[in-house]
Amino acid sequence: MNAPETPRDARIVLGVGVLLGVVGLVATVLRHPKMVGMDFQVYYFAGEALVAGRDFYAASPPAHPTYGYVYPPVTLPVFVPFVVLGSWQAGFAVFTLLNVAVALGAAGLLVRWVEEYRERPLPWLDRGLVAGFTLVSLHSASTLLYGETNFLLLLALVAGFRWLESNRESAAGVAFALPAVVKLFPAVVGLWLLRQRAWRAIGTATLTGIGLFTLGVVGFGVEAHLTFLEVAVAPRLSSSEFAGGLPAEAALLTLRRPISVLLPGLDASLYGPLAFLLLAPVVWYCYRRISEPSSASEPSPESESNPASEPISRLVAIFATMAVMVVGFPSLLLYFVYLLVPMIPLLYLLERGPARKLFVAGAFVANFAVTLANVRRALVGTPGAGLVGVLEPVLTLATPPLYGTLAMLGACVWYLRRRGPTPAVPS
Repeated sequence: MNAPETPRDARIVLGVGVLLGVVGLVATVLRHPKMVGMDFQVYYFAGEALVAGRDFYAASPPAHPTYGYVYPPVTLPVFVPFVVLGSWQAGFAVFTLLNVAVALGAAGLLVRWVEEYRERPLPWLDRGLVAGFTLVSLHSASTLLYGETNFLLLLALVAGFRWLESNRESAAGVAFALPAVVKLFPAVVGLWLLRQRAWRAIGTATLTGIGLFTLGVVGFGVEAHLTFLEVAVAPRLSSSEFAGGLPAEAALLTLRRPISVLLPGLDASLYGPLAFLLLAPVVWYCYRRISEPSSASEPSPESESNPASEPISRLVAIFATMAVMVVGFPSLLLYFVYLLVPMIPLLYLLERGPARKLFVAGAFVANFAVTLANVRRALVGTPGAGLVGVLEPVLTLATPPLYGTLAMLGACVWYLRRRGPTPAVPS
């Protein structure tokens, strides 16, 4: 590979991300202290309601009465041990320590992934930057601040991809099933499993998902699951908030935003299908430009002759898959953290050239996980207040993480296009 030995551009992206995340974290704690542990409080009081035999979907934190539990019933027992600690503050402190450990664990797996394809181990500076970016970038700081579950699911996704690469399909299937059970949309990773013809992983993931769902029905009953569909699934499928154009203040990372802004008169129910329709050719192209999957222990002859079969090309295809997962759905800005799975390895492994420059530029722009409302509040009363008028149309059309993600997707296509001819027999 011709990746830069000293990836200064990667260090800039990660370093700026850490700096912005720390500043954003401190500013939020000082300005909005009630937001500390906001999501964890939802889990805690839902767990408390479960222990007391009450309807946990009707429970909400006293400080945030409009928020409620939106995960499947089978996931709730995971939070019950925190209830035993006696207060949400104590539970949040322990959960934060767990989040830190899990985030660092995910960072460690990402570092190992990078080092497998480098002649030398990453310098300690870069290891620290990867760990810091995973833990406290603007994409990650919200998970830490709110007490969200994203780090746990990120670790499962990283482990799943790593196990799949090492031909441990059954373990990979279980790892991929867990995020899909919790948040549903990570089931998109199944596209990559199909492309890799990882039938054992697909079977294991399916059995794990069905098993957990069955366990939930047995333990909590049908009524609880009907409530889950009503309070959690149905709102996620609704496109009503996009009708007439998504407001610029909405903290969503989704391709449906620019579609709704550019086509405000279109039926809102069509924004989702149109988003996936626009993403489909990119995924198809990325999947088509990699070689046929082969055993991890027995490289195929094609992998030796086809330059587009290198590990970096698989990372590119994984990035396309994860991008569909994140921007195809109406994801919150903090869900960008799932894109770290392929993004960080690509920052270190992508070869020199125009595609790398575009990818790094996209990753840098994505660092600014803000909305127009954030920018307006930050600039009011400052000499830069005049910039709001200039930035308004730009930030109304899309958020910086979406601009950055689309740039990185463009870089992925650019990279694969110059890697050699398309395989004669598309998969």
